[in-house]
Amino acid sequence: MLAFARETPRLRFNAIEPGFARGTDLGRDAGLFLRLLSKYLLSPLAPLIKYWTNPGTAARMITRVLTHDSDATGVYYDEKGRPMQGSAQVHDPAVRARVIAETRALLKTVPA
Repeated sequence: MLAFARETPRLRFNAIEPGFARGTDLGRDAGLFLRLLSKYLLSPLAPLIKYWTNPGTAARMITRVLTHDSDATGVYYDEKGRPMQGSAQVHDPAVRARVIAETRALLKTVPA
């Protein structure tokens, strides 16, 4: 009889920077002039502006990163879904251990 050890699922912690997504109503509290400027002047230029995106593109990128079958952890993705260098905290083993411990503690409080 063969027994197979079941591998414990591993938590993965990755961050996504979707960029500034014009059309998300992020600037809804801005003054009328800035809203009009954004809508009629900056919006058509968004594809040409670095770090800008739109909600559809951001959603596709986030979905791709979340559903990827990689075991990578501690990866910081840019607005195009490319890995980029994260902060020093992302690479600090003590911070990682704390995040994992606090996340597991929080998950234990969720009713099954």
